[in-house]
Amino acid sequence: MLIGIPIIYMRCWFRLPDRHYKAKVSYRLPFDGEWLTVNGGLDKETSHSWRICNQRYAYDFYIEQDGLSYRTDGLTVSDYYCYGEPVLSPADGIVVDIKDGFEDTPISTNGEIQCLASDIRGNYIVIYHGGKEYTTIAHLKKESILVKIGDHVSQGQRIACCGNSGNTSEPHIHFQLQQGKSFLFSASLPICFDEIKETSTGTGIHYLTRGQRVTNIKRVNQIKSDDEFMKNYEMIEEE
Repeated sequence: MLIGIPIIYMRCWFRLPDRHYKAKVSYRLPFDGEWLTVNGGLDKETSHSWRICNQRYAYDFYIEQDGLSYRTDGLTVSDYYCYGEPVLSPADGIVVDIKDGFEDTPISTNGEIQCLASDIRGNYIVIYHGGKEYTTIAHLKKESILVKIGDHVSQGQRIACCGNSGNTSEPHIHFQLQQGKSFLFSASLPICFDEIKETSTGTGIHYLTRGQRVTNIKRVNQIKSDDEFMKNYEMIEEE
């Protein structure tokens, strides 16, 4: 991670993307239903990892009920409401990288994460969406990935399940937009979401910050026609 930071700065000519970056693609949340934005935002105070520029605009999400993210005692991954929930493609794209096979990280009882994976993302999927925009979705459940490298995916398509693999204290979805395929050597980008709302107010929003409960306004089967889907594929393949 530390080696990657100066390389990212040089690639960006020492001008990292800021909150005014305009995404070339419209993105949906990588899940359905109401989830809590646990981590992430556009400024230093709310950022997932401000000083780590490849994760500066990343987000973490999980499901919370009655102030808790788990049922019973929360000592096993299956106790967590989001564990095993479907993970969806945030936009049309092409799968360019996958990692699978890592077991879930055990739930810690002493505050120390016992990561069992050689990659902090654990199991993950990287999708290219065109316009030098890639998304990474991490901490996926082992053997839940339903796509392979080279597959075309459509916005809202189920691609995996939420897990607890990698450097994580409890099950959640790590989601970020980045400039390139490489997690270590690509600057993260602000994500402009389309057709989502903050559930506590019912207000439509485009940018998120920690503490917000959010959901997609449209369900998967409402998203787009086959003609729209093919037009987006043609745009991606031309990049």
